[in-house]
Amino acid sequence: MKSLQKEILEWIITLAAAAAIAFIMNLFGGLAIVEGPSMLPTLNDGEFLIRARYIRTEPQMGEIVAFDTSMPHPWKIYRMFGVNKTLVKRVIGLPGDKITISNGEVYLNDKKLEESYIKDGTTDGEISVTVPDGHYFVMGDNRLNSNDSRSGVGFVKREDIIGRVVFRLFPFGRFGSIR
Repeated sequence: MKSLQKEILEWIITLAAAAAIAFIMNLFGGLAIVEGPSMLPTLNDGEFLIRARYIRTEPQMGEIVAFDTSMPHPWKIYRMFGVNKTLVKRVIGLPGDKITISNGEVYLNDKKLEESYIKDGTTDGEISVTVPDGHYFVMGDNRLNSNDSRSGVGFVKREDIIGRVVFRLFPFGRFGSIR
């Protein structure tokens, strides 16, 4: 009987510790999962990332962020609970910035961006927009295969950004901080 009580107590302690860790993680950040090839070569499909909430700061140019969308989540279990899809993209424009894409190049406030991180060295599309107050312009690093601010996603509201990607948790072979 004592061993059963001991085992039950161990399970309770383990579950309480897991719940405490999950609570703290969600308080200061959480997980994000890369779905698809849009962030290649920086992030790969299926990578598990740790994100940190913006508490005293705001998203900055070049940071990789996770944000909620109005798109239905691809996993049925999440859709059942009304959870929409979360995307991971790079911040290219801040509120008030002018973004121009022309001839495969991206210009921020009329200055050409040097983007060594993009997959094919080019950005498709021809646009010229000003980012509205309270919004951000985001793009994937795989510019030829990314659903981002140039298309269906549009400008991202500040309140939809759930955190900055700071660490790659899985796969373990690529474990480490995200710069």
